[in-house]
Amino acid sequence: MDMSAVSGKVAVITGAAGVIGGALARHLAEAGARVALADIATGSGEALASELGCSFIETDVCDPGDNERMIAAVVERHERLDLVFLNAGVSMQSLKARLPYDPASIDLTAYRRILSVNIDGGVFGVSAALPALVRSGGGAIVVTASVAGLIAWPPDPVYTISKHGLVGYVRSIAPALQELGVTVNAVCPGATGQFETGQIPDGLAVLAPDALAAAMVEIATDGGTGRAASVVADREPVVQFHEFGEVEGF
Repeated sequence: MDMSAVSGKVAVITGAAGVIGGALARHLAEAGARVALADIATGSGEALASELGCSFIETDVCDPGDNERMIAAVVERHERLDLVFLNAGVSMQSLKARLPYDPASIDLTAYRRILSVNIDGGVFGVSAALPALVRSGGGAIVVTASVAGLIAWPPDPVYTISKHGLVGYVRSIAPALQELGVTVNAVCPGATGQFETGQIPDGLAVLAPDALAAAMVEIATDGGTGRAASVVADREPVVQFHEFGEVEGF
């Protein structure tokens, strides 16, 4: 991609201490962006920020107030905001919850945590960031969903609920945000490098986090909006924009 597209831009990443967030932070920093990292994991987040020369903001994306404070801290430090990557997310696997999922026996703690981080984190993040993006003359929001937001994913139906919700939310708010000069897109990765040894789903090629990070930045800067882009390894092209069917009568 053209590195000048993000050089000098101010970006914030939630879930920045994770595998995908860390790869994205490195990609943006190397491209000349001014990057703020946000995560609830302070130790690993601060270490990455120190390594990259970025700022770090402890943030619980489930809390509307934390989202507001995160954006305020970015604007106070950099005086503007251009790119927002709402990347924080959890799954049954990451929470060490019981799998395979049993619809007759709900793990309420895991269920509520997944929906709160994945859906609330996206909704609250957009709400907090939008005024700052508008004041900066416009910008871009990329929400990390999943291929599980586009298909049925029986291994983790609760995660699937949350990612379908994010895709629907992004598509639904895009027209209103476009009027304000802000694009919003959902990136839907397949299997990526966050899987631990022995946890890679059978038959799935694993996408390198660096490749996903490059795709996320490309999606943020190409001017399109209201899209859900699947990013899947060993496929050409790696990035494909999903086509949604129409419903007769609507």
